[in-house]
Amino acid sequence: MTTASNSRWSLFRPAPMPAVAQPCSVRSMGHYHFPEPTLIDQIHPRPFVQLYWCGSGRLRFGTESGDVEITAGEIFAYPGQVWHRVRSSAPATDYWWITVDGPLADACLHAFELRPPWPRIAGPPPERLFMRLAAVLPDPSQSSERTAAALGWELLSAAASGGALLPDADQAVERMRRHLIEHASDADLSIARLATELGEDRSVLTRRFTRLVGVAPKPYLQSLRLSRAMSLLHTTEASVAAIAHDCGFADPGYFSRAFREHVGMTPEQFRD
Repeated sequence: MTTASNSRWSLFRPAPMPAVAQPCSVRSMGHYHFPEPTLIDQIHPRPFVQLYWCGSGRLRFGTESGDVEITAGEIFAYPGQVWHRVRSSAPATDYWWITVDGPLADACLHAFELRPPWPRIAGPPPERLFMRLAAVLPDPSQSSERTAAALGWELLSAAASGGALLPDADQAVERMRRHLIEHASDADLSIARLATELGEDRSVLTRRFTRLVGVAPKPYLQSLRLSRAMSLLHTTEASVAAIAHDCGFADPGYFSRAFREHVGMTPEQFRD
């Protein structure tokens, strides 16, 4: 969105308090655009958390430990019961925000590790997800309030995991992730060869993958294989050796050792 003047819209839950008991509920949301740097908000402490997701420009937040600035693709969150001091600090600043309340609102931020140190990289704001929330938030029905809470949870999860979509510059990471998921059962699958096929340096791509996904490619692949093995052990009568082979492990002995290290029991014990 680019306009010559400030553009702000926001939506609120129809009732000040949630209509249904939930661990956390979405209270409000909005989308703001400021063509020039300006003071945006000074909000006194209130019992809700607020997540800001920057699409362009820069936002500056006042905190007890000093100012924090975020730029495009980064997020910041205020916990409950603190002052909000927000300023756009660059031209064409555009961002989305949501507020969440309820008995476990702050615990959700903590669980998703949406806390200092700031800023946090999250990728482009997931506008479609925000707009889905906008479609249900004003509806006073209990079902819509529950749907809004689920969408709020999804937004917090997207923020914590690097966003709903990876930035264009990191599409190689997303291609690698999808390839690992689709070909996990291939015992010959090689991280080094896959990086070469993607036209990327293995070390550089591994660092980017680890930063965005939260785990390095090799243990990511190992977890995919072991997860499938757990499913097959639970739902089939196939031998441990056959399951190991089907899940991409060339050596059944190594599979058993890796399974025990990952799950805390042998494949036979897990099946029993």
